[in-house]
Amino acid sequence: MNKFLELKMKQSKEFRKLPMKVAFGKKQFEEIMKQWGFTTSKEDIAKVSMLVSGCYCLVEDKPLFDEYFERTEKEITDFLKDDDNLKTALKYEFANHECGYTDTPQDALPPLFITRVDLKTDERLKRVFNEAWIEFLNEDVM
Repeated sequence: MNKFLELKMKQSKEFRKLPMKVAFGKKQFEEIMKQWGFTTSKEDIAKVSMLVSGCYCLVEDKPLFDEYFERTEKEITDFLKDDDNLKTALKYEFANHECGYTDTPQDALPPLFITRVDLKTDERLKRVFNEAWIEFLNEDVM
């Protein structure tokens, strides 16, 4: 298994342990509020924090998520300081976002906390990105 996938799996395992609930609609939201012992009153809703995409946690648990996201972003950016690690991560994200089919390798950047501006202005990043894209297209993955 490649080192980037190992890092992603470690982070995913940590994330799944965080205290959150998911709701995609009014009924599911009412259910999670009930599970927490709350109603959908304004006072009780103030005790809940929305994270992203229908994920919720208790306001008191929000610092756990803030710490997790800050730490995992740093882990990834530190990991990417090595050219081989960067190339491995880019190729993983090219595949994950089906960039070979869409011909949009830039779709691999956001999960790596890399912007298009970074890609244009950072010579090392530009070089490794191009190498990774060529290698990805030449591999028998499609």
